[in-house]
Amino acid sequence: MIRAVIYLILLLAVLAYVERSKWREPRIAIWTLTAASFLTLAAALLGATFYTGSWLFTLVDLVAFAVFLAHALKSHFYWTLCLPAFQLIPCMVNLAKFVAPDILPRIYADSQSIWAYPQMLVILLAAIWANQKSKAARRSPMSASLE
Repeated sequence: MIRAVIYLILLLAVLAYVERSKWREPRIAIWTLTAASFLTLAAALLGATFYTGSWLFTLVDLVAFAVFLAHALKSHFYWTLCLPAFQLIPCMVNLAKFVAPDILPRIYADSQSIWAYPQMLVILLAAIWANQKSKAARRSPMSASLE
């Protein structure tokens, strides 16, 4: 329980920072991650469990993967390619749970959730980079136009 609270606090902190930055690409990514996190919580409240393979968890992960992939394919930034790559791992873990149902629930849950942290880090670093680029452009309009 405490790990879930820490995760949600961290997620909301990154969401607040990215929202404050006003950059489109990181905002799309963090809102996708936030929506997937809360939909996973809703699936758990609806009865999905890590003791068996859950179609609700699988559906949430596949939809998040599709959104991250579409975002990466439309974006001109390379950092967006990391997000579907990280999201593909929980999708494969879901499929592995269906194939091998004797995977321990704790291992299944941890292997599902651990990949949200690198995604958050990539999104946060992208927002920091965008903010630094914006500050540099405001200080020196000539140098920003040369990029």
